Amino acid sequence: MFGIKDIFTTINLLGGIVGICLCIDGQPYWAGVSVMLGYLCGDTLDGWVARRLGTSNEFGSEFDTIADHTSHVIAPAAIVYTVYKDVGILPHPWSKVLAIALASSLIIAVSVRHARNIVAPINFKGVWSGLPRSVLGFMAIGYCNAQLAAYAPGGWWLGVVLIPAMAIATLTYLPFPSHHIARGHYWYVIVVIVITFVLVIGIWILYPNFGFDVLFFFMAGYSMSAWMSLSPDERKAYAKAVQETKLLARAQRPAHRRRVPRELDKKHSEEHERAGAVADKDPVEVTG
Repeated sequence: MFGIKDIFTTINLLGGIVGICLCIDGQPYWAGVSVMLGYLCGDTLDGWVARRLGTSNEFGSEFDTIADHTSHVIAPAAIVYTVYKDVGILPHPWSKVLAIALASSLIIAVSVRHARNIVAPINFKGVWSGLPRSVLGFMAIGYCNAQLAAYAPGGWWLGVVLIPAMAIATLTYLPFPSHHIARGHYWYVIVVIVITFVLVIGIWILYPNFGFDVLFFFMAGYSMSAWMSLSPDERKAYAKAVQETKLLARAQRPAHRRRVPRELDKKHSEEHERAGAVADKDPVEVTG
């Protein structure tokens, strides 16, 4: 059951575990480094290894989901708490209350999104519904460890608005294209992706103090512009898929709460049988 591909998933998970431990020691910067190393050395490779070896299975997808939730949600939330409890924008003990609230917003939002996507998945290949949890986590890590965060308009108060706003974006049905899109990405999208990886890694090597500033900049850029890589027809098809899913979700309500037309209930049953339990996950949740 546990195979070679799962070793890389374990590396991703360890990045989050070490990051949480470093937060306990009051080292949010190195906690962020640990999470990103786990992502680069583990999460970016486990899906590729599984496909190359032909060893994709349900265990691997479930393990990957748990690892991503730990490393890309819980560990970033720990970093948010560690930073905000000490920035001093509120007197004690309210600074800790604020830090707990900000950290909680990440974990709660992503947990709700995950449950929603299991119960009522949007069956549209290559598009994530709502801001992906990895992007949310990396934006939070990038902002909290950015050298320029304290000098941004509003200082650390900007994050008090930004972090919950990102969490809310996770709960929306806004489309975010993934690397599993049915057609190949447009050439200019591929160029942007390559430039992003090269610049982030290059800045981290040459100017490590500003590595998280660059990470935040590119994650914010993706969050605001990713939809532009979808064609008008793809956006319309995605919107239709969302509406169909919402209708099917209503059909799942207990009979005493809502009367459902017989033909809609039949359609839901056929759709659920066709999709299956494993297909209930969106692509990024499975392959990272």
